[in-house]
Amino acid sequence: MTESPSYRLPARSRPLAWLLNPYLQIILGALLDSTGEVLLKKGATAAPHVGGIIQTFGLTGLLSFWTWIGIVSYVCSLLSWLYVLRFVPLSIAFPLINVVHVLVPLGAKIFLHENVSSKRWAGIGLIVCGVLLIIKPLVKAEEKL
Repeated sequence: MTESPSYRLPARSRPLAWLLNPYLQIILGALLDSTGEVLLKKGATAAPHVGGIIQTFGLTGLLSFWTWIGIVSYVCSLLSWLYVLRFVPLSIAFPLINVVHVLVPLGAKIFLHENVSSKRWAGIGLIVCGVLLIIKPLVKAEEKL
């Protein structure tokens, strides 16, 4: 008899089990990673202009509050990713986490008002199709467990 993964908890702990589902963690990790990217960009552009060695090495972004929120978001994403890797094969998890290639341009468009070309949107559409191709067999495999 095989041991069930630790994210499958008793019925009284279902909300926690739901949160600890590795596939939900992939989504949360992707959202946190994408949020981190957008916040780092905002922090880099909102940083005060100071001279000296800080500016020489491009470290002025570290003076922005937005940058630090972005770093925290990245750390949370990393923790989520490490959790996912305990339960999901890398060959499945990595393509799924690449939904960030959709979320970052979307976040840049919505929150930073950056222009995203139609060619980029077409590429993003191909990424979504690829992720859907990966998810379909994954769902069938999960149903067998």
